[in-house]
This record gives sequence, C-alpha cells and structure tokens, in this order.
Amino acid sequence: MGDKTAYDLDLIKDCSRSLGKIHREFEHHGNPADGYNDALGHGGLKDAFGDFGDTWKKTRKALMKEIKKLAEATSVAAQKYEEIDHELAKAISGAKGKGR
Repeated sequence: MGDKTAYDLDLIKDCSRSLGKIHREFEHHGNPADGYNDALGHGGLKDAFGDFGDTWKKTRKALMKEIKKLAEATSVAAQKYEEIDHELAKAISGAKGKGR
C-alpha cells in the first residue's frame, strides 16, 4: 500500500492569511526603534538603537521576501488541494452513478 498524504485545508488557508498579515505588518511598521531617540537620552544607547534599526531594515527586507513567498506558496497549495478534492468528489460521484 502507498503512503497516505493528509492535509488540513483550513489550516493551510489560515497559514497563508497569517503570513500575509505578518508581511503587511512588516511593510507598514518598518523599524521598531524609530521615534525613541529623545526618550533614550544616553548617546551610547541611541547609537545602539540606531545600529539595531539599520540592521533591522536590511533583515526585514529579506524576511519580507521570504514571508511573501511562503504566503503565496501556501495559498497556491490550498487552491490546488481544493481543486483536487472537488475533482475527486466529481469522479467518485460519476463512478457511483455508473455503477447503479
């Protein structure tokens, strides 16, 4: 017997939506360190936050690309699984109708 592949279509769809939300958050909230310079006070702390912000901008862009790819891949997977499920249901219905 062959191995069976199981999938949770709702979970795959939720995953795709969640990844899309994360991508939008990254897109709209670029640097969590922005706007805190006055509150930080100490020059060394300001510099550390500035360094973090610069590094985060680069890392964020790379993460956004990967998150977008994952969101698209899970969306396509959900669509394909749904199409396959509908085709199998039609085939089973047709086979039952012919067997009567």
